[in-house]
Amino acid sequence: MAQPVAESDEELIELIQVLAAYSGLSSRPFDTANPQLDLRLPDGSRLSAVMDVALRPAISIRRARMGKVFLADLVGNATISPDVAAFLAAAVAARKNIMIAGATNAGKTTLLRALANQIPAEERLITVERALELGLDHFPELHPNVVAFEERLPNMEGHGAIPLAGLVRRSLRMNPSRVIVGEVLGDEIVTMLNAMSQGNDGSLSTIHANSSLEVFNRISTYAIQAQERLPVEATHMLIAGAIDFVVFIEKRNDYARGGRLHRFVNSVREVTGVDGRVLSSEVFAPGPDGHAVPHAPVSCIGDLMQYGYDPSAGRWA
Repeated sequence: MAQPVAESDEELIELIQVLAAYSGLSSRPFDTANPQLDLRLPDGSRLSAVMDVALRPAISIRRARMGKVFLADLVGNATISPDVAAFLAAAVAARKNIMIAGATNAGKTTLLRALANQIPAEERLITVERALELGLDHFPELHPNVVAFEERLPNMEGHGAIPLAGLVRRSLRMNPSRVIVGEVLGDEIVTMLNAMSQGNDGSLSTIHANSSLEVFNRISTYAIQAQERLPVEATHMLIAGAIDFVVFIEKRNDYARGGRLHRFVNSVREVTGVDGRVLSSEVFAPGPDGHAVPHAPVSCIGDLMQYGYDPSAGRWA
């Protein structure tokens, strides 16, 4: 066990408050009125802290092991197969809109970084996040033109807040080549889908879900709760016009080997249309070991082949 970082709960809270004041684009409160905090530390790790909802303040830090990550790295650690890597590389090059889904700590952000690193350096990227964690702007040799937006919380008087949905709308006025939304958790989904369907092709985002198919119901739930109050039928039409592929990452604990965590892509679903509900085809489905293997024809295969995808080779052509 490591040595404690604070001698008391009060000192721990003060330490977190200092981090919250200087680690983001704007100061974030951590007190009895704001007992929850999420932020990105300077080394890229993600901090989550709570107080007054447990007997003692609690903090967790998820370390970012792969800041600069590429699809080849994920092939090397068996997160994706060469087949899936070749497919995703072509999908990004063909400017397909991709939603990455999975459970908490499944590796969604890592895969999002890897996909973003397939984007040509000359493109202008706008990233929108609740708390900065993607860090694409930290690698100017890969992405020299990045504007990173972070949600702004209200001040002590309750003014000055800029929610994620507002930042997504603002990003469309910043002449982006692509808009990347770090994580969809609420009513910003409607604004993001509208952006995807209005010419901002090649957008990327992540969402919490338990399967690639469940993503559509999760989006519908968020849309119903949004200010627009979209009915399910309208939401499904919006999804069909905005999202091209859903990539699902499975997370499994191998308790027989000391609880080792395995993360791997086990499904890729192509959105093919709408008929009262979203129509989709699982172009990569779970194989015998759970890892995604080719399963169904890809409707837009011609688009992908223009960017080097060879479905018979499972590699970059």
